[in-house]
Amino acid sequence: MSKICFCRTNHLCQKSEQFSTLYASSMLLTSILLLQFLSGFGIISRLPIIDKLPQKISLSILTGFFASSLTIYFLEIFHLNISTFSILIANTLLAAAVNYKPFKLVSDLKSLVKQFEWSIQLYEVIFLASIGYLLFFSFWRTYAIPVTPYDSVVGIDLVARQAIQEGHIVSSIFFRPDFRPFLSTQPYYAPFTMLMQIIYRAAGLPFGQLWLGLVTVSFVVFAYSKLCEKAHPIIAGFSVLLLLSAPELYAYTFLLQTDFSNAVFFSIGLIFTINFFQSDNLQHFTLAAIFMAAACWTRTETIVFAGAIALVMVIKLFPFMRFKAVKLAFIFLSVSAAFTVLWNGIFFTFFFPVVPKVKEQIIWAGTYSYEKTSAIFRGMNFFLFSVDYWGYTLYFFLLLWIANFLMRKDKAWMQLCWPALFYFCFFIMLHHFSLMNIEYTFRRAVFKFLMIMCLMTSEFPILQRHFAAPKQS
Repeated sequence: MSKICFCRTNHLCQKSEQFSTLYASSMLLTSILLLQFLSGFGIISRLPIIDKLPQKISLSILTGFFASSLTIYFLEIFHLNISTFSILIANTLLAAAVNYKPFKLVSDLKSLVKQFEWSIQLYEVIFLASIGYLLFFSFWRTYAIPVTPYDSVVGIDLVARQAIQEGHIVSSIFFRPDFRPFLSTQPYYAPFTMLMQIIYRAAGLPFGQLWLGLVTVSFVVFAYSKLCEKAHPIIAGFSVLLLLSAPELYAYTFLLQTDFSNAVFFSIGLIFTINFFQSDNLQHFTLAAIFMAAACWTRTETIVFAGAIALVMVIKLFPFMRFKAVKLAFIFLSVSAAFTVLWNGIFFTFFFPVVPKVKEQIIWAGTYSYEKTSAIFRGMNFFLFSVDYWGYTLYFFLLLWIANFLMRKDKAWMQLCWPALFYFCFFIMLHHFSLMNIEYTFRRAVFKFLMIMCLMTSEFPILQRHFAAPKQS
């Protein structure tokens, strides 16, 4: 009898320990999430142009993630130990610094709560239920499924796990002579994804990638709300559902890579750039600069697209703003360049013991032969127009553009020019950068095209006229 009682007691003790561990992990995760949100909210709340609750919350989360990742970078820069405690302290200091006026923060949070209204029309239910269904399984997989993509296993997540064990990003994997011959470019990818893995693995999550699910949900919430500003909710719901239904894109909402997060930041940065062109409101410009910098912090080649956007900014705004247009374009590009240099310049030069040689990766001679150019062109078009990979978002966008072209006097050339510009940038880079390829680099880069097309759906005049957003009472 005593033996049975002992077994029961032991079992209860194990259960109690498991519950205590789970409770502590949940509290830590909640604390980090709250601090990240407050950091982002402190920035977004300073921009009154963002006045819709879904956009405030989603942009606060995304901006908070970007800002929070910088805390880990600076812990490493100043040779401070990376641990759960130091991550928590660093994010607390960041949230306090951004919200240095506590009474204003409390007031802003109260107004955020007062803004909350649950209003949904019957015709929205079918789209929102379908979107919610897809998001639920995507989000659950980020928690339950291990990290599986090759680039993450041998790079992003490997560096993150080792950083937690040893307390530094520059860990033993970069010094071991038996590792060095096998290190490719994966451990050196632009740092946002790796830094987020450090934060969320340190929070006690088994695979760390739950943050990717939050990025997905935040983008979908933002996209739907943004589309509803100008287009009918049916159009918004259909566009977002069409985007999420793209098989390859949906898979990367729960597979850890740099490309999906990069596309989220990039497409939001571009839509605010377009809003700035339309309104001349510097708050839109600020948001565009922040999110484009975040995109460069996520994938290094984004600086090329930031340069292309800055050039368009000069060309489009110079007749109206003169040299102010040049100044704004310079600021826009400088912010993006700064975050590229933080990693690829400062960290590569002064912290990594060995790095890939960039000069050897750039090709100048014989790059534009007919054989190579035609092969790149065919490969890009194969992946870009593949229904098996991407569903019908691209074709829906092109159909809208053709309908707008035929039926409206304002031809909406800019809607088509943006994807064409980025296509051209990739076309050039695939000629000159040896490590960029069509099958992997460009294929996953199509995320950018799809998200941009989704967000620009409501910009077509034909939809704003015939399927406009309902007027607010």
